[in-house]
Amino acid sequence: MRKVGIEHLKPGMVTKRPVLGFVGQVMLNVDVELKASHIYYLQQMGIKAIYIHDEKLADVQVNDLISDQLRGESRALLAQIMKDIDSAAEVKKGFAFRERELNDVVSRIIDEVTKNSNSLVQLSDIRSLDGYIFAHSVNCCVLSVFMGVKINYSRKALTLLATGAFLHDIGFVVVPQAILNKQVALTDEEYAAVKKHPDEGYQLFRHSRLFSERAGEIINYHHERYNGDGYPGGLKGKEIASLARVVMVADVYDALTSDKTFRRAYPVHESAAMLEAWSGELFDPEIVELFLENLALYPVGSQVMLSNGESGLVVANNKKHLTQPVVRLLYKKDLTPHPAPYDLDLSKFKEISITGLVN
Repeated sequence: MRKVGIEHLKPGMVTKRPVLGFVGQVMLNVDVELKASHIYYLQQMGIKAIYIHDEKLADVQVNDLISDQLRGESRALLAQIMKDIDSAAEVKKGFAFRERELNDVVSRIIDEVTKNSNSLVQLSDIRSLDGYIFAHSVNCCVLSVFMGVKINYSRKALTLLATGAFLHDIGFVVVPQAILNKQVALTDEEYAAVKKHPDEGYQLFRHSRLFSERAGEIINYHHERYNGDGYPGGLKGKEIASLARVVMVADVYDALTSDKTFRRAYPVHESAAMLEAWSGELFDPEIVELFLENLALYPVGSQVMLSNGESGLVVANNKKHLTQPVVRLLYKKDLTPHPAPYDLDLSKFKEISITGLVN
């Protein structure tokens, strides 16, 4: 399979991974032959790329930390929770009646991430712009749990971490959609409204029977920064709760690698460079180091240009050589198709390096 940008899709291509709608529902299943109407619909949904079948890459699998099914169910649950609390009556009740569903999803996420924790991080979900908060919150939960497993947190700590990360942005229900969807710079007044969402989320969470102070700290502190420049409390360093310091890194990484209304997603290797530059300033350096040590800088499916002028698709990663994945050479120097594609392990050919990504 390979990931293809929406602008390059053509009728007759066949899907190899499901496309989820903004609340987690399956919009296109696996092995669907695309029609012009499908492509138009994907464009209207704000989908930027999908995974399709390619004979030259039939053996290539893009492995995620959780299954597409669990990802869809998780998004749907969060969408329902936020819908429930988006009314005065439900705010008073909280969302304790979703306690069983939330505990179940959190437990399954921990189980699947733990099972796949020896893999490198290479999230590969497809999301629409309209469903950003739901997809982002699930990713933030998955990444946070992954780091928690690497830190050797207990099951109880992982549950608190996953719950807080899953719900970290619920305070956005009180922020007007016009502000969240704005494509230009926010006014000072609009930004002040956005900055209220951690405390608003914390207050909502307090109404739940699931409430615990440690999970609540994640919701309230995920925009704090290691140097004290964050909000709402301007906390510094270890003043910020340990679980929140994990979620801070996951939150920003997923935001950087996601399409927004005002910009395209940053590539993984650029996002990693930003996190490294901010280590010790905005984020706990130990957590950043742990995360970057386990991040696939060029995820499977990335199309890369090599220093020898040829290009191809990343088909595997080397855990000890993150900048030197295995690349299946598909195009020659003149960009004509390679007559006999083959795999090149860059860790064994140090004279050849990746010079950039191919759109």
